[in-house]
Amino acid sequence: MKKNENKVLIYRLGSLGDTVMALPCFHKVKESFPDADLTLLTNRPVATKAAPLETILGTDYFFNRVLNYPVGTRNPVVFADLIWKIRSLKIDTVVSLMSTRSQLAVKRDRFFFKAAGISQFIGLSDDNADSPPGNSIETEWEAVRLARQVNALGPIPLDDNRYWDLRLTAFELQLAEQALYTIPHRTPIIAVSIGTKNQSNDWERNNWTQLFEQLRASLSGWRLVLIGAAEEAERSNTILEAWGGKGLNLCGKLTPRVSAAVLKRASVFVGHDSGPMHLAASVGTPCVGIFSARNLPGRWFPRGTRNRIIYHRTECAGCGLEICLEQQKKCILSITVNEVQKAILETISIRTQTGFLA
Repeated sequence: MKKNENKVLIYRLGSLGDTVMALPCFHKVKESFPDADLTLLTNRPVATKAAPLETILGTDYFFNRVLNYPVGTRNPVVFADLIWKIRSLKIDTVVSLMSTRSQLAVKRDRFFFKAAGISQFIGLSDDNADSPPGNSIETEWEAVRLARQVNALGPIPLDDNRYWDLRLTAFELQLAEQALYTIPHRTPIIAVSIGTKNQSNDWERNNWTQLFEQLRASLSGWRLVLIGAAEEAERSNTILEAWGGKGLNLCGKLTPRVSAAVLKRASVFVGHDSGPMHLAASVGTPCVGIFSARNLPGRWFPRGTRNRIIYHRTECAGCGLEICLEQQKKCILSITVNEVQKAILETISIRTQTGFLA
């Protein structure tokens, strides 16, 4: 196989957080097939506020074109059309960056791609199905799992910043500066995102409001910048009001990539287990992450060593619930305002001591 002559299909579903976690693998594919014609196969977002994968990766480096389809469809016409489109591109290699799959799902994926004329599979062996090797109680970090899944391409150094590079353009960085033009350049910023797709991950408005009311006195010279989807703008305004109005509510006003450029300016990010948290981590901004226990600890923690993860493990940890009624979200709602405030102030103190705020 001559890698520089290949036509490669990259298969990855998901939205913001899923995409950021797969960034090192996207870089590895590009590194392994530097001159290949790359096609991205992904999903159309289910939620209106979810960002399409291509708006996160950009359109001029990681792939040449996008094919997408509605997740969960059973329509044979949709599948036949997708197979025809893939066959017409004469693709010979597929790299699967999919989430954990059952052996049946892996076999089904191989059958589909064979029908589409693809002969070489990376990340679609039976060894990649189900759980990671070993008997660890904790869940394997998603970035490690994905790197292991495509180990046929070679090792991926997940501690190397280059593999987390979104390759933001000069224009995107300029748009971020324009969005922040009312904040003097050397003024320290706390970036905040209070949005979440799941009710079970929501720390709730009263906690957020109290947190920033308490922090105001300690960080009087700082500015808040709130990011997220347009649907989160009204709720985010209450946070800005609690801060005294000193900052910006940019919810719904930025693309994911310009949001990343804005987050690059921040000294710390505070938010739920969410896409914006992973976006902040990808550009090197330390995160204070407020986690529910719907997932076991570890799998969806952000990259980097300067983050403060607040996670209370309860007996029902790993439930996977999107809506928690019976236990009334006791995992995330047991996290106190003082606990989060302490984590933020300690993160800022460390950054100050190491010269990051100079």
